[in-house]
Amino acid sequence: MEIKTGLTFQMKNVLAFRGKVTQETLNEKRKEMENLIKEFNAKPVHPAVTTTYGVEQTANGPVMDMEVLIPLDKDVSHEIVVKQLTEYRFKPQFLLTNALQVHHEAKDGKLEDSIKELYKYVQVHNLKPLTNGYNIAFNDPDDPNELIVDIMVGIDPNIL
Repeated sequence: MEIKTGLTFQMKNVLAFRGKVTQETLNEKRKEMENLIKEFNAKPVHPAVTTTYGVEQTANGPVMDMEVLIPLDKDVSHEIVVKQLTEYRFKPQFLLTNALQVHHEAKDGKLEDSIKELYKYVQVHNLKPLTNGYNIAFNDPDDPNELIVDIMVGIDPNIL
């Protein structure tokens, strides 16, 4: 598995949601975001990018603190304010620099294994992550065995 270094990932006109969700409510939230994008007469220019800040185990199962980022073909900040959509944010730009990347295709193994390999590289090379891992999907399959995604982590460029 190849780890690439020193990469940059950039998105513009990003509709963002961050919150604590179960897998079921995450799917509902993504559908809601799709409907908002249509309502705003916008189009996604790339599949959603996600990151997980943490996971809590509850009596009803895991609850994830997640962020979903969808780059659009236009600025929708005005629409978000007018509709008073306080749970959403508009980010004019998202920029991840000096990043490590591992490419994952579900047919080659588990996503968790690719993530472990990326963080093993961080440890072996004594690097300091500055960001969470961002899952940059290339597709949005119904079957998880067809998932293709890059996982990227921003790294501190300082050598101390």
